[in-house]
Amino acid sequence: MNQDLWAKELDEHLYARGRVTELIGREVAGTPEWEDFRESWSRLPVDAFMAHGETYRLRRHSVFNVRADGTVEGQPSRPYLQTTDINHLNGGVRRSYAPIEEPIVSGRLFTDLLKGITAVLTAVHGPDVWHHQCFQNRITTDRRQTGNPTPEGIHRDGVDYVVTLLIDRHHIDGGRTGIYDAVSRRQLHSETLLRPGDMVIADDERTLHDATPITPADSSASGHRDVFIDVITRGTAPR
Repeated sequence: MNQDLWAKELDEHLYARGRVTELIGREVAGTPEWEDFRESWSRLPVDAFMAHGETYRLRRHSVFNVRADGTVEGQPSRPYLQTTDINHLNGGVRRSYAPIEEPIVSGRLFTDLLKGITAVLTAVHGPDVWHHQCFQNRITTDRRQTGNPTPEGIHRDGVDYVVTLLIDRHHIDGGRTGIYDAVSRRQLHSETLLRPGDMVIADDERTLHDATPITPADSSASGHRDVFIDVITRGTAPR
């Protein structure tokens, strides 16, 4: 599925799903550049802003503006802020995270990913500039602790579009992605992203989303779910 087909599906169904290979036009999963990208998730610091002090989420965050011509402009680090009506757990809190490592954000895979996503949005809306707030998220679990990718439950992020790209699943059960109509809350899509490179783009203004908790596939071992999340707003700054 090329970028125009991603755009058609997104426009018609409010979400699009497929493989990162289809978005950027080349196979990456399993290649050395993908392995470097994947391995960087092993160096994420613990998210210090979990509402109840949980330590199962690890995270980095960086922001970029991407223009329709494919120009990727890194932006100074800024806190991630959501309103309380959007995020009842952490809304109103200015959350500052360590940035994504420079060799990762300057790599071809990362920039091609942002360009590919922006090309889809350009096909939907026409030329514009899009503000990408990019997260590396790892959710961990073991026999003592369930990991919850969306502790706020079914929600929206308060932006225009949300991208979820699976990087890795390691010894876990759960983690089903759900997309729902924002008005009726009728489920539009449900799947468990299983293969590295599986991804979903959703219209965050007209849908809600969640991901179910994860538990260890083997109670004697730990596990984790690694995803790249991109929350995107039209323009050069978050709303």
